Amino acid sequence: MASTIPGGFNSAFDDSAWQSATELYNVGDYIPGYVAQGIWSSGGQFSTVETQMWARTVFNLATLPIDAFVHNGFDDDGDLFINGTQVVSDHDGMATNSFANITSYLVPGDNVIAFTTTDNYPVWGYNHSAWAQVDATFAGVPEPASLALLGLGLGAMTLSRRRANS
Repeated sequence: MASTIPGGFNSAFDDSAWQSATELYNVGDYIPGYVAQGIWSSGGQFSTVETQMWARTVFNLATLPIDAFVHNGFDDDGDLFINGTQVVSDHDGMATNSFANITSYLVPGDNVIAFTTTDNYPVWGYNHSAWAQVDATFAGVPEPASLALLGLGLGAMTLSRRRANS
């Protein structure tokens, strides 16, 4: 599934033609303290035709964090990339959550987080969702804009998604 979008890991990639995702639920309703949103394509959580999606967002870091982790959930399978490097590969055919230390993949300036996910287990019906949240620790006082981007669970991902070609 780790097919890529040519240029999609470049921060200057134009995703303005992508459809907005549908927000399905607040992850914090299930995992206290989280602010990420469960999302899927414009067809919604139970679409029978939009069973794969891509999401991406660009965020800027004035300084690098001491540590940074991504926690994500894919129903069913997915791949997550930081600046073009795959950091999560979840292909167990079930809805699962993953953690990854992404500290070494971040750079000063623009960073791109992107994922693709597929619901390929129709036994329970098509019941799609995906989410990602990045949490980071900064030395001293972090720049408010950087901390806000990371702490909001990359909510901007809900604004960018592309319908997969069948």
